[in-house]
Amino acid sequence: MNRNSAPRVAVQILTWNRVDELVPCLESFACIDYPNYEVIVLDNGSEDETVPTVKRDFPWVTLIENGRNLGFCKGNNVGLRYCLERGFDYVLLLNSDTKVLPGLLTELVQVMESDPRIAIAGAKNLLLENPAYMWGQYGEVTWGPLLVRTVGRFEPDQNRGDPPKDVDWIICNGCMMSRAALEKVGLFDEEFWQCNEDVDWSYRARRAGFRVVYVDRAAILHKGGSSADLGHKKVFSYGYFIGRNAFTFARKYANPFQKAKLFCMLWIGVLGRIAFFALDNTKNAALGQRYFVRGILDGLRGRLSEDHILVDWKVPGRSFRQDRRARIRRWLGV
Repeated sequence: MNRNSAPRVAVQILTWNRVDELVPCLESFACIDYPNYEVIVLDNGSEDETVPTVKRDFPWVTLIENGRNLGFCKGNNVGLRYCLERGFDYVLLLNSDTKVLPGLLTELVQVMESDPRIAIAGAKNLLLENPAYMWGQYGEVTWGPLLVRTVGRFEPDQNRGDPPKDVDWIICNGCMMSRAALEKVGLFDEEFWQCNEDVDWSYRARRAGFRVVYVDRAAILHKGGSSADLGHKKVFSYGYFIGRNAFTFARKYANPFQKAKLFCMLWIGVLGRIAFFALDNTKNAALGQRYFVRGILDGLRGRLSEDHILVDWKVPGRSFRQDRRARIRRWLGV
C-alpha cells in the first residue's frame, strides 16, 4: 500500500498535564509502517511542559491548544471537527498513556475498508506494565453494578487473532472511527464530559445502521487510570462520573425495567465496595501490627529476633489473579 492509495488517517491524542506519558507515546510511532497518517495532539490547557515539549521535540505533530480543560468529549470534538474539515477518511482516537504497536493502523484500516457499514473498530488494549495481560478488549452493557463491564479485563492475552466481531461498545482508548459515521452519527455527546461517552457513541452508531466491531489483531499498550493517578497534582473524579453518567446513559436508552435494575445494582455495588474495603482494611490493619506485637513479646522476654531486623517492603502492584475473589472484585468495580 503506497501513500497515494492509502486512506488518510488522523491519529488524535487528547492530553492534559501528562507530558511524561505523551513523550513515549509519540516516540512509539517510529514502529508504524502505515504510509498515510498524521498525528494530532490536542492539549486541554496543560500547566506542565506538554506544549513546549511537543513544539520542540515533535515538529511532525500537529498541535492544537484548547486553552483550558474541556473534558474528554468536548476536547476530542475540537479535533474531530478539525479532521472532518480537512477530509481525513478515518480518525484513530488514542489515549496519551498508551504506546502503539506495529500493524495497528494497517489492521484497523483493512477492517474499516472491508465494510462501509463499520462505524468504529476497536483495538485490543494490552497492559503497558505487563503485555502478557490485557487491560481490556471491548465492553458489554450489563445495567449494573457499574452499568457496563470491560471484557478481558486483566485477563491473560491468548493472542488468538480472532476475526473481527460485532460488540456492544468499543473502548475509545484506541479506536478508529470512519468519516461517514462521524458525519451521520455526530460527535461525542458533551453532556457526558468523560466516561461512558464511548458506550453512548457506539449505541448511536448502531441506531444509525452502522456496525461496532472489535479487532483482536490490532493492539496497543495501555497504562490505564492515568487521569485518576494520585501521583499527579490534579486528577479526575472517576467515581463521580461513573455514577453520574450511568444515569445520563440510562435516560437516553433504558426502559423502565433497565432503569430500576440499574438503580438497585448501583446501590448493591456501593454497599459491596464499602464492605470489601472495610474487611480488607481491617485485615491489613491487623497484619500491620504483627511486627509491633512481636517486638513487645521479645522485649518482655529480653531477646532479639534477627529475622525481624529487616523487612521486605513491596510496593503493591496490580493483581492479575483470576480466581472467584478477583472476578467478584472486578464485578464490583474494586
